[in-house]
Amino acid sequence: MKGWLLPLARWAFWLAFLVVLAGSVVRMTGSGMGCPDWPKCFGLLVPPTEVEQVTYHEGETYASGRMLLVDDRFWVAQKEVVAGDFEAERERGDWSLYTKHDYHIFHPLHTWVEFINRLLGALAGVPALLLLMASAWARDLRTTVLALGAVLALGLVAWLGKLVVDGNLLPHSITIHMMGALAILAIDSVIIQRLKGARVRWHRSARWGLFVALAVTLVQILTGTEVRETVDVLLAEGLGRPDLAHQLASSQVLYLMHRSGYWVVLLSHLFWMWRMGPFGQGHVLRARNATLALLAAQMTTGLLFAYGAFPAWAQPVHLVMGVGLFLTTWGLFWRTRTN
Repeated sequence: MKGWLLPLARWAFWLAFLVVLAGSVVRMTGSGMGCPDWPKCFGLLVPPTEVEQVTYHEGETYASGRMLLVDDRFWVAQKEVVAGDFEAERERGDWSLYTKHDYHIFHPLHTWVEFINRLLGALAGVPALLLLMASAWARDLRTTVLALGAVLALGLVAWLGKLVVDGNLLPHSITIHMMGALAILAIDSVIIQRLKGARVRWHRSARWGLFVALAVTLVQILTGTEVRETVDVLLAEGLGRPDLAHQLASSQVLYLMHRSGYWVVLLSHLFWMWRMGPFGQGHVLRARNATLALLAAQMTTGLLFAYGAFPAWAQPVHLVMGVGLFLTTWGLFWRTRTN
């Protein structure tokens, strides 16, 4: 059973990473409210693909909890309803107006993007639960405690996802949701590094430098997520993408902090690379090269935001590269120890 722990931990990690990637695509396409209810989607296990499926039709039977779009508002069946006269049924209380938020749009693409995001989230729970059971069976106490933390974090993220939907993407809730997902990845990464076992001895200044780089990278991710929420608000108000950078620079201190903060991130990572000493260990060399590549990708997408037209495709790339940067160095931190 112990031999299953590392493969399960890797599966848990990569599925959680796919959830983060899918979440960034949800944000890029504006699909966050594609499923206006939770955990089902329009009251269905498999979401609708066309507007006729969310339109009231006389003679059709609707199960309790089914959501329909009537007069530009969402209504929910309070019991099984055989459709005949919507107004009469509404007066009897068969249908109730959905009041958790005022979102009332059906867009098939948005619905399925959000549904796939939720499906990946559910799938990510499978290896996480299996890892918890396998580590308990193998009597690996530390792995069991960490795996339990990952499962609890998954539950918290799922609950936060419900709050995000119920609140129609309330400010800051998306950032908190993102941090929850990052916590899951961080825990899974620690499990993987522990199970691999081998550690590298570093000079104390190199490891402390790596710790500082992790801290400033995490702050950069947090501020970037908050900037992203501001971008969504400006876009919803009708501001064009080519004008976003100018508007943000002239009115958002957080954006200026995030933009300038990249240089702090870059210098902090260059410091630990300088202090780490010889690159004899293969995994250390790979982590260093991956870090440099991710820093370059972050700079490229950042320049597109500051001096380009703020392309939509660059936003999930920028986020995923930032998460990848944090996780690469986080994993390396747990593979090192001081002399």
